[in-house]
Amino acid sequence: MTTTTHTSAIAATGLRKSFGDKLVLDGIDLHVPAGTIFSLLGPNGAGKTTAVKILSTLITADAGDIRVGGHDLAAAPQAVRAAIGVTGQFSAVDGLITGEENMWLMADLHHLPKREGRRVAAE
Repeated sequence: MTTTTHTSAIAATGLRKSFGDKLVLDGIDLHVPAGTIFSLLGPNGAGKTTAVKILSTLITADAGDIRVGGHDLAAAPQAVRAAIGVTGQFSAVDGLITGEENMWLMADLHHLPKREGRRVAAE
């Protein structure tokens, strides 16, 4: 008998986030098996963008046990960043910012210190 371990691309239990007194995510549970295609749909204001920002390490959750690509989001955010790729639904800034400004944006998304981001963009 063989045992197969099914890893999750995303496993979140009790995901919570508030902005001030506004509760945005109230105990969300989410399980996305590795190798699947998943869509997160809902009306404006439902918390989709907030959830994606948390799962991609751009903002922190107030509570919850969250793993992305098998990595604990709180304990290993760099490992999560190394395992994922994120793109927006629209590339609305492409016509509004320069190539250098786009590099600065990517540096920010990778949480590089400002000076380091500027240096990398200049290279």
